Amino acid sequence: MIADLGDEQRELVANMLVAVKKFLAMQARGAASRYRPNLGRVLEKMQTELFPTPASRGGQMAKPAFKLVGPKRFLEWVDNYLEMGPLGLVKQYHLCGRYGERYGWEERQILMDFVYRYLSLEQPTIVSIRDDMEVEFAKINRGRIEAAGLDLADYKGIDLARVTKDFKEHMAARGVSLLTCPAIDLLRIEIRRLPPFDVVAARKGEEVALRFFHPSKGGVHGLVFPMERVEADDWKTHLHTLVMELPAIWHAISPELREAAPKKRCVFSAAICCTTRVIPAMTLALSTGASNTKQLLRMCLSDKTALARSLGCETPWEFRGTMGTFVIDEGSALLNAQTEFICTDLGIRLKSPQINTPQQRPKIERFFQTLDIKGLLRFSGRAFSNPQVRGKYESLARACVTVEELAALIVRFVVDVYHNLPHAGLGGETPRQRWLELTKKRAPTVPPGPNRIRRAFGETFPVVLQAQGIEIFGNWYRSPLTDHLFQKVPERDYKVTVDGEDLGAISLLVNGERKTVVGPKIMQGVSAAVWDAALADLRRQNQELQRLVKPVVHRAIEFAQKGDAETRKRLSILYRPKSRAELEAIRMRMNKTVRYREEPLKPQDAPIDVLARRIPVGTKAPPRDPVRELPSTSQPDVPAEKRTAAKPAGKPKSRTRAEKPQPQPPKKPTRKWVIKRT
Repeated sequence: MIADLGDEQRELVANMLVAVKKFLAMQARGAASRYRPNLGRVLEKMQTELFPTPASRGGQMAKPAFKLVGPKRFLEWVDNYLEMGPLGLVKQYHLCGRYGERYGWEERQILMDFVYRYLSLEQPTIVSIRDDMEVEFAKINRGRIEAAGLDLADYKGIDLARVTKDFKEHMAARGVSLLTCPAIDLLRIEIRRLPPFDVVAARKGEEVALRFFHPSKGGVHGLVFPMERVEADDWKTHLHTLVMELPAIWHAISPELREAAPKKRCVFSAAICCTTRVIPAMTLALSTGASNTKQLLRMCLSDKTALARSLGCETPWEFRGTMGTFVIDEGSALLNAQTEFICTDLGIRLKSPQINTPQQRPKIERFFQTLDIKGLLRFSGRAFSNPQVRGKYESLARACVTVEELAALIVRFVVDVYHNLPHAGLGGETPRQRWLELTKKRAPTVPPGPNRIRRAFGETFPVVLQAQGIEIFGNWYRSPLTDHLFQKVPERDYKVTVDGEDLGAISLLVNGERKTVVGPKIMQGVSAAVWDAALADLRRQNQELQRLVKPVVHRAIEFAQKGDAETRKRLSILYRPKSRAELEAIRMRMNKTVRYREEPLKPQDAPIDVLARRIPVGTKAPPRDPVRELPSTSQPDVPAEKRTAAKPAGKPKSRTRAEKPQPQPPKKPTRKWVIKRT
């Protein structure tokens, strides 16, 4: 088809068509004929009228004009046009060349044997294969000459690998059929015709071929709402970091001491929303572990804006929601029983693609490359991806970044840079813009409440029920349920589930069901680490912790939270939730329970008189009021004024012994209380 031609070829055919139609029109009215001497003058006139030479502009050579051919070739254009139409004016270069097979079937068979030798783990080059093939052809030809009874010495100066056509015909006349070794160009053509998957699998291994040619390299398509599919993975950062806090005298110590500082490559774990490309969770640790995956799941369900603000980020980090599908690899740090249990409790589908196929998680793998190229490239001490790329760069000697600084760098880069840069996979939109756009149409699934999160991520501890409630982690948890159990049920040993990230309430296991028991309001949203820091500060300030008022505790927790916000610059995503062993150690260390007063103490307006409530005794004691005489049991009760007025004057009677009380009639038994029914 003419539409398959290039621009230059189509323009050439158009000019030829204009010239042919012009000639046919002149021939129809008798102004031109097919007589060649006269046709030459007509073609010169047509060249001047139809295709004039353009003038040059600005000293630059203009595009050359179309040149008409001679009368003989032009008449061929006319005949081809009258026979085939415009297609007859297209140059038939594809019909040129050799039609017959140059090499015989034996030569082709030997050629293909050496072509398949290219598929080897030794990765031979095409030149080496060509040399071996020439040796093989020369050996075959020598054998055929010897088999015909001819002397090889007569053909000593002849190349028996690439014999010429004349020598081949000469030997064929003597009854010897020789073979010609194909050229290296044909060898290259046949090698290029091999399936690419077979070439990579045979020369570099099956794993490399599966990774490179996997059909699902582009990821899962058809995702609609945010957090529908979340991919997570671990990555060992290409940066050596100092596993220590830089002291104030770092610049003053000797280079030998600096080199002796511990250095290590941290493990960075992250989760990415495949629909919007936002990063809802990430952790940084010194080694891989199941706690990293647990923290990723917890961060996907919570708001992390406070963490971002503590590091100076200007963009919120509010991406959260219940994931539809959580995709991880088959590593033990990611795929374990704890991860499966948490996903089952929260209603999250857990998927683990087959091993050695990172292209089934392309989004998270590409994010690690983006972080390495745009985030870690500017820091000294890079480890690079392999020794060949690193070269002679001394990574350990140039390490100068601490783990805390690396964590702060990653948070600032992800929250303020990555989320606000145009993404090629989103059609030029930023990840944050796509999140805001999709959440208006169809918001992600609402995260579970604190009770369900506590049951999924919490740790279980044995406790003893007391009259005041349940004491754990230095706090008392009490509810009408605990009062009922303490009064009605003889059992005292129970099990509770505590969330190390929120000590505001606990879950009490009663008859196979978990009941929520609320603690102090000040503990809502307070983690075990912050509470431990607050108690440590209180122990330093006051040794007596039995009677603390709430304002003091409030100030201590506020101090700990401020300290936590400041230390987030160092901890940031390095922080991981407390393990069961760590929580147990904190619990055993909190041996003194904090009890709160019902009413906070009010400040005194005046100095306190320490003897205000003394009881005066001895000679300095004031006279007491006269003792009143008890009324007689036989007389009715009379007011004291009337008894004094009715008493006759005279000598008072002496005090007599009190008479015995008269026996009282037995009281009627009380009736049993019954609910009155209306």
